[in-house]
Amino acid sequence: VRSMNVSRTDISDLVMVTLEAVVPESVLTSFTEKIKKIVEVYAVTVYTAGEGLKKTGFYRLSMEALNPKLWALMAKYGAALSSMGDESLVISKTGGDGDLAELYSLLEGPHLLGFCKSGLIVEESLVPFDELGG
Repeated sequence: VRSMNVSRTDISDLVMVTLEAVVPESVLTSFTEKIKKIVEVYAVTVYTAGEGLKKTGFYRLSMEALNPKLWALMAKYGAALSSMGDESLVISKTGGDGDLAELYSLLEGPHLLGFCKSGLIVEESLVPFDELGG
């Protein structure tokens, strides 16, 4: 297992546990059955490596970094200005680990004050829309 993330959902008694693991297809069924024995499982969704899975990286930079070169870099890599304070700013980028690492390497230096990234994000509903009725 590479990473695990637990988060709330919009359904009050349901939490989402996201596991990132590299599992050979030949043992995938037994792997998911083992997980079901540990916790109550509503659904298991499997994705091919990199397919539809994203993370969001947050890069905190000193205000000295705010220049035309940074704006050009943000435009090229699809990053957005998330917040600005008196002494620092935060930009964010959503993408794969490789995308986030590439932008990190370009920002690395005396103006990069901090970095963190989210767990895996999948942009789909846990429950099909037609099952949400009241």
